[in-house]
Amino acid sequence: MQPAPSPATQPAAGKPKPGPKYFVLRYDDDFSYLDGPEGSYEPDFFDPIKRIHIGDDVTLRLGGEIRGRLESLTHKRYGLNEGRGRTRFPTQDTYFVHRYYYHADVEYRKLLRVFVEGISAWGEDIDKSPMPPFEDRFDAHQLFADLRFLGEEVPLTLRVGRQELNYGRQRLLGILDWANVRRTWDAVKVFWNDPAWSADVFYARPVDFFNKRPDRYDEDVHLYGWYNTYKGIRDHGIDAYFFALRNSGRFTNANFRRGDVGDLSLYTAGSRFWGKRPVGAHLWDYDTELAGQWGKASGDTIQAWMWSADTGYALSNLPWKPRIGVGLDYASGDDDPFDDIHGTFNQLFPTPHAYLGLVDQVGRQNIWSQNVNLTLKPHERVTTQLTWLTFWLDKNTDALYGVTGLPVRRSVRGGVGTEVGHELDWTLTWEIDRHATLLLGYSHMWTSGFFNRRNGPDEEPDLFYVQYSYKF
Repeated sequence: MQPAPSPATQPAAGKPKPGPKYFVLRYDDDFSYLDGPEGSYEPDFFDPIKRIHIGDDVTLRLGGEIRGRLESLTHKRYGLNEGRGRTRFPTQDTYFVHRYYYHADVEYRKLLRVFVEGISAWGEDIDKSPMPPFEDRFDAHQLFADLRFLGEEVPLTLRVGRQELNYGRQRLLGILDWANVRRTWDAVKVFWNDPAWSADVFYARPVDFFNKRPDRYDEDVHLYGWYNTYKGIRDHGIDAYFFALRNSGRFTNANFRRGDVGDLSLYTAGSRFWGKRPVGAHLWDYDTELAGQWGKASGDTIQAWMWSADTGYALSNLPWKPRIGVGLDYASGDDDPFDDIHGTFNQLFPTPHAYLGLVDQVGRQNIWSQNVNLTLKPHERVTTQLTWLTFWLDKNTDALYGVTGLPVRRSVRGGVGTEVGHELDWTLTWEIDRHATLLLGYSHMWTSGFFNRRNGPDEEPDLFYVQYSYKF
């Protein structure tokens, strides 16, 4: 979950002055307002390193992030001990994870830029693994070059190198910010961005963080695609996208047949519509996304789809500015594990933490999930949210999948039903200032009929965490 940047201090009258604003993708940070006269912007302690002029045409920007999180996680696998043989990990663990990012951005006018971002991330007192990946010590997280090859006034850019990819609401392709190490790619991308349209075309390989120094891309996985957004309707947007995923020789078919490991050729096409509109003194917001999949999975024909919808009503003129919201997430499952049709939706490379429960037990595959939520602002810099979720399998012969996309539990004959459980999530975010944010959260999941003696223990997972982050 990524806290929104703090708003700049408002002047006594007139248009708000620009000030520091830190984006989720740090290469999007813009401090060009510092070239204006003194008094035209809100000053900040880090201004001297945000717009360093090296000659007339070259600028340098420095920045970074410090983040630490204490987590206490219980029954991550519903009571099953992890490990093999004599190596057994407990079903409860309390640990601390560190993350430090530091970047430099060098730009020659609007024609050429080089962005480099280093990372140091690790955990302490970990007896069982948190949401992977959590360790990547002293490495290059991003290193890419941008070139406006048609001239600096044409908003068409070629980007080559290691980079983060982040699209839409991150339901299918996101940076995985909750993990201690964000997802990154070795990629080539061409993108257009103007006030009405943005369009990306890319080819990418995922960076493998495990057992490699330095990190390098996974040679068996190829992802390419196109993502387009129309922004010409005020306070609204329409996305259309296509992703193609190729996994050479290591894909395990969700259909229940031993030895079903082979190639994956997966194609995903979808669209998203979102917006907001005032209703008197209040605000109604909405977001919906629909995607279908086809291709081949270890010889089986893929026929799968997903749908997600969220809407909320903010009572802006009431104390604490309450927002009441509801949401629905659906991803298809496989109704016959022994046939030649692969009906399980593939969640690709998502950021699942904010959609299917903050305890991170459920992935966007073979699932129905509904939620109701309440958001309050007891102070202009404090936001708290309470969410109640329910989980049901789409097909009882298919598995329950975790956030990594791997099966967690399965009843091949479907005799244990489809009711997975319910979850309560609570978060409180305090934006201390424009740089520092404190996040507290607690989540608990109540297991239901899907868990019984026939398919393993049914201990109830919960998660408590305290996180502090500082951006500059």
